[in-house]
Amino acid sequence: MRRLADAVGVMPNALYTYFTDKAAILDAVLDDLLGDIKRPRSNLTWRQALVSLMSSYRRLLLAQPGLIALTVSRPMVGPNALRVREDMLTLLRRGELGESDTVIAYFALFAYTTGFVAFETARPPGKRDAKQRAQTHQLHAALPTGAFPSTRALAARLAKRPGGAEFTRGLRAVITGFTRGGSAQQSGN
Repeated sequence: MRRLADAVGVMPNALYTYFTDKAAILDAVLDDLLGDIKRPRSNLTWRQALVSLMSSYRRLLLAQPGLIALTVSRPMVGPNALRVREDMLTLLRRGELGESDTVIAYFALFAYTTGFVAFETARPPGKRDAKQRAQTHQLHAALPTGAFPSTRALAARLAKRPGGAEFTRGLRAVITGFTRGGSAQQSGN
């Protein structure tokens, strides 16, 4: 709290006029940043709109990777968080998913996007990342074919740095999984 007060040029006790504690500040910062998530255009299909919304969330997390831990460890109940949740749930309901599948799809999309960005940002691009990826490729390609045929066959793809195209393709697959016979209700779960 003292460092924050110094950074904004106030006495530490002044922060308590607006926030009860550090957690309240984190909640406010998180919600403010979630306000940067762009709402999808109204002329999109519900699937296209979900891809647009989650892609905007991904861009926010890429720009602010410190938010990854906050989004999974804090209750997201501020006005911007509630708006994003409402947009997601409304779009999923437009897809005519049942209540259970709507909620499961909401969590799956949130987890997929957050996890994908966590994987993307774990190692920033550069020489060190390129070297680690080359070593990983070499290791996978050298595995015994009999014991690890799939890993060896996919060694080059596994070593590739994922990006926007891979994110969007996976996101579309997750969405499709809930709408084409892959739902929890249909499988009896």
